[in-house]
Amino acid sequence: MASSLSLEILDLRHFAAPMLRPVLEAESALWRERLNWDYLASAKLLLQYLDSRSLPGYVALDAGRVTGYVFCVYEDTKAVIGDVFALREGAAGEPNGMQREHSAAAREVEESLLQRLLELLLHSPGVDRIESQLLLHRDGVHSEIFLRAGFEVYRRLYMRRGLVGSYVEAKLDLPSELELRPWQDHDLNAAGRLIADAYRDHPDSRINDQYRSVYGSQKFLQNIVRFPGCGVFSPQASHVIVERASREPVALVLGSRVSAQCGHITQICVNPAYRRNGLARILLQVAAVQFQRLGMSELTLTVTEANTQAVDLYTTEGYMLAHSFNAAVWTRS
Repeated sequence: MASSLSLEILDLRHFAAPMLRPVLEAESALWRERLNWDYLASAKLLLQYLDSRSLPGYVALDAGRVTGYVFCVYEDTKAVIGDVFALREGAAGEPNGMQREHSAAAREVEESLLQRLLELLLHSPGVDRIESQLLLHRDGVHSEIFLRAGFEVYRRLYMRRGLVGSYVEAKLDLPSELELRPWQDHDLNAAGRLIADAYRDHPDSRINDQYRSVYGSQKFLQNIVRFPGCGVFSPQASHVIVERASREPVALVLGSRVSAQCGHITQICVNPAYRRNGLARILLQVAAVQFQRLGMSELTLTVTEANTQAVDLYTTEGYMLAHSFNAAVWTRS
């Protein structure tokens, strides 16, 4: 890895996709190793944006070779930091001391990239809010650079349960006025209303401001259902619980396949008026049954550590902590 003296930080939009391909391939391997997540679909989408020269961000350049990158996307007056990654040099079988040295060097490059991007965003008068959830990076790895810039930092948990060697069962003990059914495409608008209600005054609405409005929640759902950022949407594993009289959804679970072996719960929520009825537990069990039928060997989800009731529920359903990462948020005073 280059020293800080030889490293150049340059505009991402000046670089075509082939120059970043080795970095994205190395990052995809780390996603598989650490999270059992197939990052290739996301990488292909990212390469398309790179070829259009429209993605804001920076690359780290060492002797003409791209060794790292960072990018963001703009949503009105909000910027979302999408990813940061730098190559870990060296062989997989080398001594632990050398591995730590290479990892520290990559971290230094990533922090240089983040610093440059944060300087740009914090001094952009059109940006009033910045969000970041760097799922791949372990809790604490980059938290200091965000804290120094005035961000609030939240610890999030990546939890995993096995689906092999055990019989998964869903106990559908629903109140008589409610009905469980599979997700349908026309549920998107009503589900947006449900999410906005469910996340009112919720810790996660501080991390992701899309949860604060029906429009934002519908946009969030569209990203889950139609784009590969959170895996390939799985309608078989996605269900809603509706009120029989009004046909309005009062709870939902959405799932995606993030690799050939791993399913992921992308969203689960319950209308506040219907909590304490075991609906979230039922939906978790239904999703697990469906993912097991689809041949998945494990199921994962993410949760904010401060959401202790959800963490306790997931633990009783067999989920265990596999990884933790940080979400960071900045808002202009």
